Amino acid sequence: MPNNVYLRPALTDIVHSLSQWQISWLLGIGDIKQRYSRSKLGQFWITMSMVVFIVAIGVVYSFLFHQSIHDFLPYVACNYVVWNLISGGVMDSSTAFVQAQDYIRQTKIPRSVFALRVLVRNCIFFLHNFLIIPVVFIVMMHPVSWTVLLAIPGVMFIMGCGFFTCLSIGVICTRFRDLPQIVQSLMQLLMFVTPVMWPESSLAPQVRAMMAYNPFTAIMHMATEPLLGTVPSLQEYMVATLAFLLLMVGGLCIFARFRARIVYWL
Repeated sequence: MPNNVYLRPALTDIVHSLSQWQISWLLGIGDIKQRYSRSKLGQFWITMSMVVFIVAIGVVYSFLFHQSIHDFLPYVACNYVVWNLISGGVMDSSTAFVQAQDYIRQTKIPRSVFALRVLVRNCIFFLHNFLIIPVVFIVMMHPVSWTVLLAIPGVMFIMGCGFFTCLSIGVICTRFRDLPQIVQSLMQLLMFVTPVMWPESSLAPQVRAMMAYNPFTAIMHMATEPLLGTVPSLQEYMVATLAFLLLMVGGLCIFARFRARIVYWL
């Protein structure tokens, strides 16, 4: 961890941004309104395209992996909606401070406000896309268990990981402007090595054991497995908690050490 010379101002910045959450909320809402200012359906266009993708992938992959469509389509819907929350947060983090350069240059708004701005924007997208899941459950007559209540802290856990990820990736990508494209490509690659669109049961036992240590799988399962009626395993909780602690320490270290330099890199 950085010494108090850097850490104390960074923690103060985060505390002030949380106390001024209205700024992050207004900025996030403003981003969405600006993006869809002349659209009749607005952000629901993303939801509609996601519905088409989920149905197409669910139907085709259910035949490829010999899965029942009644179980596999809800599986794909939950995984893909939650994965978009994770990947969208990571990719938006790479431009969090660059996008806010006008505010940073002209005002003394806490820097971490713009990390919360990313969370607000992606949380709203997630809530719109989440409407797909109950519709798929009803159409496929998929049973709903009490475990869905565990999805609420699971989503909050994912948002916490996203906040500290934004503090680190946002700072690094502000310094090195080629990295956002690398982050985007990397997240696309990670989607294919994470069981988002394919079942873990299709893997060999040795590969399945290795997949259990994929932090993206563990973090995603904090929300998806409760939605599907199961409780994440103790190992998944441990891997997800370890990933969160690493993200928190890394995010605080990078943000504390280079927070004051962000304005000079813009």
